[in-house]
Amino acid sequence: MKRNGAILISKILVLIAAVFVSTASWFIIYRPEIPDELKVNE
Repeated sequence: MKRNGAILISKILVLIAAVFVSTASWFIIYRPEIPDELKVNE
């Protein structure tokens, strides 16, 4: 019984971790344009 509980908890934790990793990867891909006011004029 303890083993089944541990397996269930580990599966839930893996699922939560996968959700956080997959949502974090969108921030790496998403690169918004820098507004002209923030660009350095040389």
